[in-house]
Amino acid sequence: MYIDESGNTIPLSQKGTRFLVLTGCIIHEIKIPKIESVFRNIKHKYFQNYDIEVKSNFLRYANPDLKESSPLKLNDREKYDDFEAEMTKFLKNIPVTLYSVVIDKKAYWQQYPSQNPYDIAYVFLIERFQKYLEKEKGYGIAIIDPREGQVEKHFIGLELDRIHNKLRWDPEEFWSKCPNIIERLLFSTSDKTVGIQLADLYCYPVFHVFEYDKKGSEYWRFNELSLTKLYKQAGVLEGFGLKFFPDKTKKDLRFFEA
Repeated sequence: MYIDESGNTIPLSQKGTRFLVLTGCIIHEIKIPKIESVFRNIKHKYFQNYDIEVKSNFLRYANPDLKESSPLKLNDREKYDDFEAEMTKFLKNIPVTLYSVVIDKKAYWQQYPSQNPYDIAYVFLIERFQKYLEKEKGYGIAIIDPREGQVEKHFIGLELDRIHNKLRWDPEEFWSKCPNIIERLLFSTSDKTVGIQLADLYCYPVFHVFEYDKKGSEYWRFNELSLTKLYKQAGVLEGFGLKFFPDKTKKDLRFFEA
């Protein structure tokens, strides 16, 4: 499972995001070579570079009509439209399974004012990965980008590794043991790891619908891309492929409206 986040752990008083979203993108090892090959060919077709990094904000701001800069900026609108369409088809068709954890930071800090919301998001995500592996009768590894960014992972990397190892061997009272996850938490940068780029591309749309208080149908990248890949049990998304915490603020969000 490749893991990436959208949003940050910055306090709201310092203009941090309201939500932190952590998404795991599960890819079976036998599927990785074909996925990587197709992705590389798309990159080369538009940028003459098999290894250029494609992430959600880079893709959105590649649009020549937008003033924001992007390493993927295309100066021809028709080519941008073709690139967007090809990426959309690729993300729709590849065989991946997603889990997303959404943390309402304000509500979380009202209950746990000294805690890092990234930690609990990671616990929820790994526990769901364990259930997936049990169902598939398989084993898996977790890979995350350790670099600095809006989430200061150079400070939390050691803590995440500690949490990861405890989940495997000696979980705390309210955690579930995760024996099907092998190895310690592995770190790899997104620019060198196709799976983390994919996790980012699927994660941002989940963040977008919560941060901007939308229904899922109101943001096409969520409705057409992320939603179709999020794990559902007997057709139920909430609590399985999508975990929201704390529950008490669900009623205020349009996403959860009937």
